[in-house]
Amino acid sequence: MKGIQAENHEKSKRNINDRYAVLKKTLSLYVMAYLDKRFKRLKAIPRHIILGIGICVSPTGIPQYMSAQVSITGDIYPPISITPEASTGLSAIYVLHSCQGSTSLTYQAKNTTHPIWYTFGQLGAAYAEPIPENKIDYSGAESILNEVRSDCGYVIEDGNSRTYFWIIDYSEYELLLSSLSVDGDSDCYTTILNLGGDAYPIYYYTITGRRGELSREMSLKYTTMEYSADYQGYREIEATVSLPNADGAIHCTAALCDTEYTLVGDRFLREWGLPELSVSTDVIAARRVEAHTSAEQETETFDNQQRTSSGEGSASLGGSAPVEVSFIADVTPAAIFTEWQVSTHPEFEDILLRDKNLSFTRTFRDAGTTYVRFMAADADGECEHYSEIYQINIGESDLHCPNAFSPEGSPGINDEWKVSYRSITEFKCSIFNRWGICVATLDHPSQGWDGKYKGKYVGSGVYYYVIKARGADGRVYNLKGDINIIKYNNENQGIASPQQP
Repeated sequence: MKGIQAENHEKSKRNINDRYAVLKKTLSLYVMAYLDKRFKRLKAIPRHIILGIGICVSPTGIPQYMSAQVSITGDIYPPISITPEASTGLSAIYVLHSCQGSTSLTYQAKNTTHPIWYTFGQLGAAYAEPIPENKIDYSGAESILNEVRSDCGYVIEDGNSRTYFWIIDYSEYELLLSSLSVDGDSDCYTTILNLGGDAYPIYYYTITGRRGELSREMSLKYTTMEYSADYQGYREIEATVSLPNADGAIHCTAALCDTEYTLVGDRFLREWGLPELSVSTDVIAARRVEAHTSAEQETETFDNQQRTSSGEGSASLGGSAPVEVSFIADVTPAAIFTEWQVSTHPEFEDILLRDKNLSFTRTFRDAGTTYVRFMAADADGECEHYSEIYQINIGESDLHCPNAFSPEGSPGINDEWKVSYRSITEFKCSIFNRWGICVATLDHPSQGWDGKYKGKYVGSGVYYYVIKARGADGRVYNLKGDINIIKYNNENQGIASPQQP
């Protein structure tokens, strides 16, 4: 027996030297200079440490991981084969329903020599231990391991190739679900659930000893709500949260409506065609509050109204006063207390108006910025929701009067006398001829004079306006001035006499 071990040891040394020679031909001189300094140490490393490197070299010198050539028999259900990430160094992870009984691993060798089997644990393949040959049955190219251990890795060395894989016994992680309840530490935004039963994490280890987890792909299902623009309100939807395991408390976003929470699992039962397990809470009353809000401005489109920039985002509301804005809110069922708040301070330190209706309309007349938001709360007042803040910017007032226009001169071009204005909330304009007769009265700054009196155009010449107005910023306007009517092309047709208007 010692002679066989010595012979195997000598073969191993030759294999190492052969692999190094191939690598030396393919790697750069720079890298080889580094390896030359280390190679004496490399040859001195024990065989099972070299094995832990996890790389095999093909005859072309290209490192590669081998695909598993392993079959598993004896289990009542077919093993579940999972292909992990290449970085793990594992060809596969096998989940067995149970390793108890007559479960065996069979490997089909590619070489004429018997493959060598190893096992490794949490430290990785660098600490792999050989499996005694008397534990393995050899039959031609097949080698069979009848005593299968779980929660460990296996290495099969077949000539210059190695196969790495991990075995998991599901019966040691059996899913048990008995009860599900809401934890008292749940808050307005997060629901915490406590599970009665076992749904422990299922771990495996890579060839370098790094721990990984196989997800059970359990599902936590419950009903919540979302706002739908098509539906124009909140509607119920089914929410599903995928969980790798249920070890400890389960956290999820709190539902927006009364619901029960149901935990279902797991993927392994599904893949074996077995009934999934499930457990549910009682119906839990919703505490979380949410609201969807919108604001719509009644926009004036007067051509003589000065345009103003009203800011960014929701501050697109506003402009030239007066501005009428309608606010609308939709809320979820837990919202018992609701109100719109109006303030001149962005932090709402002073609230000028509270309106408890879900919708309300307000006309903004004062220059400056006004802030509006919506607030909703549950019955206890513990769970609150605040909407985005709407900014309504009203520009400072301004009023300018033209001194000439030409009715009938060029249709559509300067054929009406109008003031240019911004944020004028009160307005009264009277227009007189040279004899003091009032030929036109305007009650809104958007109105204009078309040069007519009693349905007929007045003659060319000088007319006078008197304006009394007030701006959104409180500024008072008392304006007087001349209006020059330029001679028409057809001045003598249908003209009212200036002397006798």
